[in-house]
Amino acid sequence: MEIKTVTLGQKIKRYRLINDIRQEDMAEKMAVSRATLINYEKGHTSINMDVLNRLKSHYPDFDFEEEEKFKPKIISDNTIDFKVIYDVLVSKSKNILLIGLLFGVAGFGSSYLFNKQYKAEISLYPAKKELNQGLAQFQSLAINLGMNTTNKDQSFNIPDVVKSRLIATKSTSRDWKTSDGRTTDLVTLWKLNKQVDFFKKKSNKIDSLVIIEKAIKKFNDHVNVSEDRLTGLIRISTTFQDPKIAANIANFIGNQVELYIQKENSAQSTKEKKFIAERLSVVKNELEKAELELKNFKERNRGYQDSPELFMIFSQVFREVEAKKEVYLTLQQQLELARIEEVKRSPILHVLDNAVVPTKKSSPNRKLFLIFSSLIGIILSSLRILIKY
Repeated sequence: MEIKTVTLGQKIKRYRLINDIRQEDMAEKMAVSRATLINYEKGHTSINMDVLNRLKSHYPDFDFEEEEKFKPKIISDNTIDFKVIYDVLVSKSKNILLIGLLFGVAGFGSSYLFNKQYKAEISLYPAKKELNQGLAQFQSLAINLGMNTTNKDQSFNIPDVVKSRLIATKSTSRDWKTSDGRTTDLVTLWKLNKQVDFFKKKSNKIDSLVIIEKAIKKFNDHVNVSEDRLTGLIRISTTFQDPKIAANIANFIGNQVELYIQKENSAQSTKEKKFIAERLSVVKNELEKAELELKNFKERNRGYQDSPELFMIFSQVFREVEAKKEVYLTLQQQLELARIEEVKRSPILHVLDNAVVPTKKSSPNRKLFLIFSSLIGIILSSLRILIKY
């Protein structure tokens, strides 16, 4: 035979009828409407904690022996009762705080398993344009002479240069001095040689390629670069286990970026200058030959003005000299402009602040480990209590 469970609403109704209490009076004591009390008794509406407390207060002899079976619901009629959640969590607050403290201690202790990291930073600033402004008069002169002065400035994305394989390869293949005076490379520092011991069956060449690729990838993970688009200020930060290595690598990267951009910026001007100089030498020789030919013609033909045929030959030779002279002068001007352009392009970056050896570690932050671990413990324990409820 199945035993029928008496609901809390049915118990309230039975208690009211036995004690001859009107619905209006009980509803007033419970601070609810008569219609709400009727829904309680019929089981249509769940009873929250405040109503139960008022019921206990006004009717102390009411039997709450089966109270656990009639505890208020967190979700009723698709609505979350945050008051119930609050009451449940407050009643178990000691357990929640204890578990949070245990998680915090465990997280704080686990922070000692991570290696200390030190962060160093170098800042670079674009070269000022006073030099460009000082050369404006030469460019104006060139325009007046009808020469082409098209702007040939090149722009570089500094973060891409910093994160390039070129710089990563140079950095990982160099030896660096540590704070205790030792010399080591990054592969040894990161113990990457031991990580490829499982590939001993492969050739040494393949092993070395694997190590290089791992070192380059890990190096880029330890380097960060940011650029202020408004001011142009560039910050390059490095994070390594040794503070001196972090500072030295940051300065090395800054120096390599300067050299690369300066080299690329001056390459085009140097190429143009070399080509113009070569053409100038050729045209100069041609001009000298043409002038010598004109001189010889005049010496051999003193009265060429009186002979139409000789005068025509003279005109042809003279035009040739004048044409070569114009080309020579133009090439001379172009060579001067190429020299000005080369000076204008260099340098493009200045070091604002060199990286210094950091005195304090940047990670792990043990306070954050403690705080986040405690929060995780509190959240998990709260969820467990609510699910169990």
